[in-house]
Amino acid sequence: MTISYDASDFNELTVLLRWRGTIMPAVLCRPVMWLLLASHVGFLYLHMYRQDIHMPAMPWKLTGVPTSLLTFFLVFYSGNCYTRYYAFYSKCTGMSGAVMCWVGLLRVHFPKATPEKLWNLSRHIVASVYILYFQLAGGASDGGKQVTESEWQVLLQTGLISQEEKKKLAEYRGFKPFLLQVWALRSLTDHLSEDKEKGASANLNPFQQQALALRGHCADIVNTMTQPIPFPYYHTLTLMLSLNLLLIAYSMIEFETVMTIPCFFIIVLVCLGLKETAVALADPFGGDDVDFETEVYMANMLANTKVSSSRQQQQQQHR
Repeated sequence: MTISYDASDFNELTVLLRWRGTIMPAVLCRPVMWLLLASHVGFLYLHMYRQDIHMPAMPWKLTGVPTSLLTFFLVFYSGNCYTRYYAFYSKCTGMSGAVMCWVGLLRVHFPKATPEKLWNLSRHIVASVYILYFQLAGGASDGGKQVTESEWQVLLQTGLISQEEKKKLAEYRGFKPFLLQVWALRSLTDHLSEDKEKGASANLNPFQQQALALRGHCADIVNTMTQPIPFPYYHTLTLMLSLNLLLIAYSMIEFETVMTIPCFFIIVLVCLGLKETAVALADPFGGDDVDFETEVYMANMLANTKVSSSRQQQQQQHR
């Protein structure tokens, strides 16, 4: 989940002592961190205390070129992941906005409709976003692409779908969010032909625009998720990071002091931390500290829809 914070609430000491939401658990809990540190300690021990073993010299300046290449690839990869992360966020807020516009248009064009009718015209649109988030971050097999039984129960208990609709959705092999959006447009088309008290300008076009915009946001998220940052970039970064840190671990023994151990620890912590942060940003649908709070997004969307469709809102509109 996303960590909300105010930079003014922290100072240098509190930042150092912070654990949750930092790079510490992502790096310190990985074996590679301690393997690299152990390699440096081993090189240092052999160089300083085993005179019978010859350790070829590697001047510190020789690491300059590979370190520069590593910096380039690390910044390049992190920048792409960061851009991807905020593109996903833009699509998520776009989905919420499209649903809000849909509900608002219902209130404007059907001022005499009952709260039950407004809810029925809204629920499929909201359910399409729920289904998408469940498929992206669910706990089912195939990387969460399937909807679990507990997630189906959420849709049923909130009244977003019926048992019959659940069966149809579960059997549908296509893009489930779009099927729900089609159902929403069909329901709206039927209501347009039946409601004799609808607004003078009520028509399908504005709703169709919001449904298609929502479909576009859903498709963009899914398509981007299925097209990750090219693996050769990730492989190159990982290879260069591992080899470069090993070179640094070896070259630092020339300083002949145990104080290189904490220095190397900081170097490894920062480099691996940047890499792990970038990897987490590339897929913000899950349980990482930088991942989106999709449960909050869904809850706010549902609450806004119910409030906008409520009888109290209807009474306030007619005052």
